[in-house]
Amino acid sequence: MHLPSSVGLQKTSLADYPGKVASVLFFPGCNLRCSYCHNPDLVLGRTEGFVRRDEVINFLKNRASLLGGVVISGGEPLLYKDLKLFMKEIQTSCHLPVKIDTNGLLSDRLQDLIQSDSPPDFIAMDIKTSLSSYDRFAVFQKDQSNIQDSIKMIIQSGIPSQFRTTVHPDFIDVSMIDEISGMIRGCTSYVLNSFQPGNCLDTAYNAHNPTDTMLLRELYKGFLEQGIPCSCVSLEYGSNSF
Repeated sequence: MHLPSSVGLQKTSLADYPGKVASVLFFPGCNLRCSYCHNPDLVLGRTEGFVRRDEVINFLKNRASLLGGVVISGGEPLLYKDLKLFMKEIQTSCHLPVKIDTNGLLSDRLQDLIQSDSPPDFIAMDIKTSLSSYDRFAVFQKDQSNIQDSIKMIIQSGIPSQFRTTVHPDFIDVSMIDEISGMIRGCTSYVLNSFQPGNCLDTAYNAHNPTDTMLLRELYKGFLEQGIPCSCVSLEYGSNSF
């Protein structure tokens, strides 16, 4: 895939680009099917209500003086091999920094993006679970190495970055603290998001409870003890919890 003809547009966000007021662009399609995903329409490639790319660029140009940056999210935006061209267009014609959200499975595409003449200004990567448990997301050994490669690449690039995990007890527990800490050693920010039911890809998860506060506190304390710079935030409100 080259580029989507249209993308989802959230005109203003205070939570998606750390320290900046940003517009968020949502690319359709994903190479994962996370049960608790709260963007099922994007995952399944539905584009109702999306905005043409040229209209998005015009919007960003007109709004540039009021924005601090642009987030390109998904789905999984690295599915589109010409992402770097679109990103560069935003950086050069709209004069706005660009944050990329990724799940890290496409490490070759990420490397190409980082090594381009206009690399992303910020990278956020989801850590779904411990590396040895990624088979719970139907990610097996070959692709698990891509996850670790992406993490190392991001940390070594020196580009401002953040790693983040949506905490659901089906996929994250305190026994994983040591392994996940080893995976992201050297990172500058790790965010624990609380799972919130509602509009999940697997509708059964809509009946699950939000993440237990005690579990979040145990994880938070455990990662801090491992030397990981950890922030606990609310997925719904994006505000500091602890």
